[in-house]
Amino acid sequence: MTHKILEAKDIGWIHINSVNEEDLEYLKQNFRFHHLDYDDIRAGTSLSKIDTYKHYLFFTFHIPVLRKEEKIVAGNELYIFLNEKHIITLTRDPIVSIENLYEHMEKVNKFRTNVLSKGPAFMLYRILMDAFRETQSIISFLTREVSRLEEAINHSHDKKITVDLGKARRNILFLRHLIDPQRTIISNLSVSKRQFIAEDLNVYFDDLRDSLDSVWSSSDNLKLFVDGLFDVNEALLSHKTNDVITLLTIISASIMVPTFIAGFYGMNVPWLPFAHRPEVVSFVFLFSLSVMLVTVLLIVKKHRS
Repeated sequence: MTHKILEAKDIGWIHINSVNEEDLEYLKQNFRFHHLDYDDIRAGTSLSKIDTYKHYLFFTFHIPVLRKEEKIVAGNELYIFLNEKHIITLTRDPIVSIENLYEHMEKVNKFRTNVLSKGPAFMLYRILMDAFRETQSIISFLTREVSRLEEAINHSHDKKITVDLGKARRNILFLRHLIDPQRTIISNLSVSKRQFIAEDLNVYFDDLRDSLDSVWSSSDNLKLFVDGLFDVNEALLSHKTNDVITLLTIISASIMVPTFIAGFYGMNVPWLPFAHRPEVVSFVFLFSLSVMLVTVLLIVKKHRS
């Protein structure tokens, strides 16, 4: 089993950082939680939610994390049972901020007593506040990435920029997908009338909601920014395509005269001018070809300047 227990003032925090069947069996034997909650933990869910019962609350959160190697925003599942005497946290993979909080409380008795003595609902606030704090660094990363892409678009218009823009848009939209339902959950908590959620804790949950609202507003601005960069990039790519088509048209037009001469004299017709003087025909062909090539080069040079 991977569960760990901290206790103070008759309040306990049970933390399971790599949940498995043995851990769920332990909860079944010691707590009267609904079997559907265990089904949710086993199956996993892509949406954050809160399930309310008579004697406890069950939460599903998704904590945003940045996979630095892939530069991808993902969500780590965090399941929480909350009742009058206990808060139970379960994760499939360890969440660094929660692990650090647990270790700190485990080592510092005064800090552990101070936090747990305020009740499991306050402990919930502390866990969520630490868990979502990393989201601010994700916003900072996305802001830097968008600024980099803006500068890159001004200097070049290659395929990689379009791919990076798509990845940035995906990260921003996914972050918004994670944050939005969790704002609603926290709002519901701040107005909850549960016996084990004291009214004086509303200000703490309001503070947490403000933090998530800040992330939401920042991600909304970044979304608008990236949408604008997409439009600019598409416009620049369209201009580049038009330039290529224009150049091909010029080249096609420039070889029309040499092609006409070659095709005309390629017919086996004896009455054509200079038909029996190949050196003259060759000279006219090469002269017209040279004139056309010089014309194309001048047009291209003028266009690039």
